[in-house]
Amino acid sequence: MISWIQTYFQKHFRLVFAVLLAVTIISFIFTIGAAPGIGRAGNKLLERQFFGHNLGNQAEASRIMRDGSFSAQLKGAFQASAEQVQQFALTRVAGLALADSLHLPVPTEKEVAAFIATLPVFKDAQGNFDQTVYGKFADSLKNNPQFTTADANRVLRDDARLETLSKLLGGPGYVLPADVQTQLTRADSSWSVAVASWDYAAYDAGIAVTEDALKKFYDDNSFRYEVQPRVKATAVAFPAGEFMPQGSPTEEQLRAYYNANPARFPAPAEPAKDAKAPSLALDASKPAATDAFPKVRAQVEAALRQESAVRNALKAANEFTVALYERKLTANSAELTAFVTSQRRPSVALAPFAPDTPPADAAWLGNYSEQVARLNKERYFSDPLPSADGVVVLFWNDTLPAYKPILGEVREKVAADYKDGEKRKRFVESGKTLRSKLEAAVKAGTAFEKAAADQKLEVKSYANFTLRQPPQDMPYAAFGALQNLNAGQVADMIATGDKGYFVYAAQKKLPDLSPSSPRYAEIREQLMKFTAAANESALLGAMVEAELKKSEPLAPGAR
Repeated sequence: MISWIQTYFQKHFRLVFAVLLAVTIISFIFTIGAAPGIGRAGNKLLERQFFGHNLGNQAEASRIMRDGSFSAQLKGAFQASAEQVQQFALTRVAGLALADSLHLPVPTEKEVAAFIATLPVFKDAQGNFDQTVYGKFADSLKNNPQFTTADANRVLRDDARLETLSKLLGGPGYVLPADVQTQLTRADSSWSVAVASWDYAAYDAGIAVTEDALKKFYDDNSFRYEVQPRVKATAVAFPAGEFMPQGSPTEEQLRAYYNANPARFPAPAEPAKDAKAPSLALDASKPAATDAFPKVRAQVEAALRQESAVRNALKAANEFTVALYERKLTANSAELTAFVTSQRRPSVALAPFAPDTPPADAAWLGNYSEQVARLNKERYFSDPLPSADGVVVLFWNDTLPAYKPILGEVREKVAADYKDGEKRKRFVESGKTLRSKLEAAVKAGTAFEKAAADQKLEVKSYANFTLRQPPQDMPYAAFGALQNLNAGQVADMIATGDKGYFVYAAQKKLPDLSPSSPRYAEIREQLMKFTAAANESALLGAMVEAELKKSEPLAPGAR
């Protein structure tokens, strides 16, 4: 029987979150730790148990990541990185396993509905549940084969259960009155300040580069110029163009692919039309929905064919590396050369490069620095690596050792680094002197603005603001000076990459710090929640780390 939530989704979700779901349904395939790849024994049956889930199974790992991504975005984490989503997804699994061990009950439909009302993504600007936004969660759930209404239903039910677990793990989140007062002072103090800026580029440090100074700088910093070990490798290519599928996809396949990825295929803009008289349609407030698929059908077909070609190329590359392993060939041997030649695959010798500094014409290799770094005489070929136009397999030819160049080889870079370092040091020292002059002038009765102008600094004032509602155009670096600044003081210069800032506090008004203040209670509640969340995060993070270590691959030679 369809649950209440699922029924509600199907009745009310219409338009919103197309972009959200377009991101969510992407299949995230990830590898935990240093698990072996396709080019090694054991890769065919890779298994990493994690609280009853096999992270080595592509389908299961993808589902965990999809669930985690969907859950994170419902909480408002739209800008989370792939690493953050991965950690969050694993933490969800650990939390659900702990909930099982504690025998926490599955939430009722009413409890899940109450939980949905608390999710940030469904709230308006005032922080209240927005029924309109929630009611437009759209047909993309019903029509999406990769992430269905049932999937969303399951994630929401699990998240509601995890919310109960969170209250147990986090505890009350104790905070001290002094912590509340400190945070309240930072957030609600009213400031009136003047900020003077000093242009670093215009600062003339008068640096003369002598041979002795340059030699000493190089000797003290030679580690900065050491050339790291470089790999000489050959790339054997599996171009996607050679693996295009025969025939064309069906209309059903194209439509399903488009429905799963609508954000990738925005409809072309309509040409401008001449102004006409208003339409006399019976209900102009509800224009008929248009289907953009016919306008982007060619793009959808090209993308689907390209994706299929890459998938075919990856399959061929996998079979190639498995064949290499089974033949037990050795690096740079005649037998290896003969086998690779027999495959008639295009190959190119790459210029020697450090793993994290790929050749300019193969910048995409920067995504595989770890795989490149592991190449050696024993591990002489890589896993298949998606490239700019298909898939490649790297073959190790040699590793050039690190070496320290003589000063003459890197003289220009050393001279530039020396001048920049000296200029920065002198800029900071001059900033201390300049700050003393400004402070002395203010104490003598001179307005800060005039004192700064006399030193040829640019000044701007900002009046009556709090850090909760800061001025939009105030330099971000200047806010750091307010942490320990009192009225009438000039803060130490804050040096950034291109500016030096002097902040003068003309006025500082403290908020009401008494425990009876409504803001005191609000700040206290916020800090308690933060402390509780930190407690929960630490416990679940430790569980994730411990569980991953149980199935961590052994180092070579370990027993």
